[in-house]
Amino acid sequence: MRNSWVIAKNTIAQAVRMKVAAAVILLLLVLLPTMAWMLTGDGTLLGRLQSFSSYSISLVGFLLSVLTIAVSCYSLHSDLRTRTIDLVVTKPIVRYQIVLGKFLGAAGLNLFLLAGFSCMIYGLTTATPRFSKAPEDQIARARTEFFTARRVVAPQMSEEEISRRVEERIETLRKNRQLPDLPMSEIRATLWEQERIAQKSVEVAAVKEWDFQTVFPPKDPNSVLFVRYKFQATPEPPNQEVYGQWRVGDFRQFRTGLREYKTPVYGVERSESVRTLHTFTVPADATAADGAVTVGFFNSPERNFSTVIFDQMEVLYQVGGFGVNFFRVVLLMAIRLVFLAALGVSLSTWLSFPVAALFSLMVFFAGLINGFILESIEGLGAVLGLVYRFTIRWFLYAIPRFDGPYSPTDYLVSGEVLSWAFLGKAVLITLAVQMVLLLAIGIWIFSRREIAKITV
Repeated sequence: MRNSWVIAKNTIAQAVRMKVAAAVILLLLVLLPTMAWMLTGDGTLLGRLQSFSSYSISLVGFLLSVLTIAVSCYSLHSDLRTRTIDLVVTKPIVRYQIVLGKFLGAAGLNLFLLAGFSCMIYGLTTATPRFSKAPEDQIARARTEFFTARRVVAPQMSEEEISRRVEERIETLRKNRQLPDLPMSEIRATLWEQERIAQKSVEVAAVKEWDFQTVFPPKDPNSVLFVRYKFQATPEPPNQEVYGQWRVGDFRQFRTGLREYKTPVYGVERSESVRTLHTFTVPADATAADGAVTVGFFNSPERNFSTVIFDQMEVLYQVGGFGVNFFRVVLLMAIRLVFLAALGVSLSTWLSFPVAALFSLMVFFAGLINGFILESIEGLGAVLGLVYRFTIRWFLYAIPRFDGPYSPTDYLVSGEVLSWAFLGKAVLITLAVQMVLLLAIGIWIFSRREIAKITV
């Protein structure tokens, strides 16, 4: 292992001399403070913090990913091209130690830069409220919605109830001889989607209730529950706003006819725009002791004439602080950089620098839209979908995802907690499986590669 560390040090020294490394470092040193000063978001302190954290984390992650690809793909290729490798292989060093050394050097440099720039982002973020001269209400909102770590709980959706209603509709269509001449799988899929939308819809003068379980906010009289939702309306209201009467609490108390409530039920009235994410808070004591809470919405006929369709409905509660959550977000970014270092070094054992870098960039950008592509494939027709399922889809499943729940910016912007369990899952899949497999392939190829021919 000592030989690998020597190779790693030489790789870091080689990378530092590269112009691209100096350009990335200089660019981030200039842009991060500038972004902290210039980005204002929606004009509030919360919007400013969300804008800076989103753009700064994305910028650091993107530039360091590109730098990782450049260093990992270039280092071994450069030694082979300039014949510097001939001076190494003649020494008592095994081929796998060279590959490991190149990997450790590329990963170590970028992890060091990630740690440094993450500290800069953290310092600029935490200092923003002190220098922004924001009103006290904006500071309080930023403290509860940004400088926190909140767990998201989705409502329970009864798939059994949806399946039962789908089968009832199929039986009714069959009795009335109205069953379309289509495969039964397509009929069930269409009816399932219709029932799923119906379960999210609230007609005029109707009430919709969402039941949540395992909601355990901290035992603090000042703690609150966050109700976050997004809806659309059909037909669209003239002013693009919907008036709603909300109730939050343990509805089992009056469902069972109790005269005295053990936990309070809070009422909120709001008028909000469609297709926009909204949040309101209620005291956390609305949650029952067993973690149950219900959110109810009444579509008032006096103020509305549209059916409201909820695209998103969640309850959030605080489970930790900003600092620890930020540290976990940085670790999630580190996983990406370590994988890209392994990918670049592995490819450089048998490909030239341009080809290895191009393939690594393709994997990187595919990972950034991995989930979107997979969802698009599922929506294709039967013929095209079959072709893609046996070609591109397997490639997308083989590479890591960098979007969706694996996107570090989403956790900071929304103030959601990145759990240690999810982080451990990412380490297990991306590093313990995919990274190790890549390095094993690279070592196997490089140990059998002919570096130089003997001439007499």
